[in-house]
Amino acid sequence: MKKVLLTAAFAVAGMIGVSAQTTGIEGGVHIGIPVGNASDVSSFNLGADVAYLHPVASNIKLGAKAGYDHFIGKDGVDDFGFIPLAATAKYEFKNNVFIGADLGYAIATKSEMDGGLFWQPKLGYSAANFDVYAGYKGIATNNEYFDGKKFNADVVSLGFAYKF
Repeated sequence: MKKVLLTAAFAVAGMIGVSAQTTGIEGGVHIGIPVGNASDVSSFNLGADVAYLHPVASNIKLGAKAGYDHFIGKDGVDDFGFIPLAATAKYEFKNNVFIGADLGYAIATKSEMDGGLFWQPKLGYSAANFDVYAGYKGIATNNEYFDGKKFNADVVSLGFAYKF
């Protein structure tokens, strides 16, 4: 009888662990180096986001993502930020490597700036409770905010996401 109870307790504990890993909610943080004309006005990028990914096949997930991207200004330029709202997709290979992409719109947090198209392809490693990834983030805007030039906020980034 004790063996049956122990087996049942381990089975329930295992199911609870699996249930906690399959909620689809991920909270992430990222850091990055601005590239292109973003590097003229910003020295560093950091941010956080939350996503919900729903499995549509055994290795494909689709969902939605929202977050905040903060750009640290340089050479007298004030810091600025964007709030990206995007659809997200993820394809996981059998060896826990994944490719993913986000596509949506980024809202500028400065009233003098315009938002724009947000996109981010990424490549990473997916463990049971977390993901680590590298990506290239782009925010294509019509801003002429900095010296009258068109401005795109492009970043090479590294990120970490915890799976709830």
